[in-house]
Amino acid sequence: MKFLPLDTVGTGHNGYQQHVKEANIKRIFDLVRSGKCKSRAELVRIMNLSATSVSVLVDELTERGLINETGPKQTSLPGRRPITLRLNRDAHQIAVFTLDRAGVSFDLMNLECSAIESRRFPFPSNQVPRNNAGEAYEQLFDNILNSQSRLFDPDRALALCVIFPGFCTQNPLTLCIQTAMGLDIPMAPLQRLQQRMGLPLFFAGRTKCMAYAEKKFLDAANPDKPETQNMLFVRVGETIGGTIINDGDIYNGPYNVAGQIGHCTIDYHGRPCPCGNIGCLERYVNQSAILDDACAACRETGIEPPESFKELARRADSEAVLAASLRHSAELLSFGLYTALCGSGMRRLVLGGGIELLGSRFLQEIYHNLCKRSMLIHHLDLSYAQAGPDAASVGIAQYFLDKVFTITK
Repeated sequence: MKFLPLDTVGTGHNGYQQHVKEANIKRIFDLVRSGKCKSRAELVRIMNLSATSVSVLVDELTERGLINETGPKQTSLPGRRPITLRLNRDAHQIAVFTLDRAGVSFDLMNLECSAIESRRFPFPSNQVPRNNAGEAYEQLFDNILNSQSRLFDPDRALALCVIFPGFCTQNPLTLCIQTAMGLDIPMAPLQRLQQRMGLPLFFAGRTKCMAYAEKKFLDAANPDKPETQNMLFVRVGETIGGTIINDGDIYNGPYNVAGQIGHCTIDYHGRPCPCGNIGCLERYVNQSAILDDACAACRETGIEPPESFKELARRADSEAVLAASLRHSAELLSFGLYTALCGSGMRRLVLGGGIELLGSRFLQEIYHNLCKRSMLIHHLDLSYAQAGPDAASVGIAQYFLDKVFTITK
């Protein structure tokens, strides 16, 4: 994750009392937003604050339009019924741009992290001039916000978020997406857009966004259990990405490249990778490579090859040649996953990005291959992602509200 605040000099110090106020009012906002608290009385019990302090903070949130008081809450207790507190989901917007090789997806999210507008704009990366890629995307984003979007309101917008398939480097600040899109994007032109719009820019790799959405999904699905504090999320799409959730937050590492397991070597004499390495995992088990291997196996045996990854997934359960090809792909993927599990120390592993189309048999093959390495793999919890197809845009909006958004500062 890379957040570019408007004030690059620094936010200064607002004093201890202001810091405490911000922490408390943000926690109340988060509790109401998550649905864990729906009344002032519930907030008093959970926050361990006086009723007066809670009421003052709730009043400020309502004055700012972030929450609403919507009428009496149903209760079996005698006495006056408490007023129900609800998130005002339409108070603010978060604009999300998702980059890929074929174009840009635009999602306008409300405070519930639900899309109120979604549009797709063709913008092939192989047609973007390499010497001014930043300017090209700056102009596209500007056009989407100011001309193409029907619902974007700059007065209600909190941030401009950009999801990209790669990682971010410093000096100069650049989105490195060579392996996924064949170019790099300098961020200086996008920072000009930030200044014009008066909104902060928030950049995040696609896999990190999907991982955070999955963490939030698992937390919501198991409200009586501790939060998903530690997890390794691996996206298998046209490339392979990984993200480590450590102590409930995304671990980026000092250079923002932690979790890049797609570039672990599984064949020291293998295929060259645009990253400069040889035999990288993602050269062998991305979705296109899996499909290509299955098609080659079909041609060798005189069987009509599948035309798409979805068709491969549909036919694999009933055709032995395709099943055997997928077993081989599962074995290759397991080599990289084992390395990542050993390096991260994680035991909850979630696979997403479209690989879940291959179904339970493929997942069982991976589990079997990993558990054969019993010396270091214990108590493995392996599953497919469940956060849904819009996980990336949901995840970046959730992360921004959870970790970056402030109310009083």
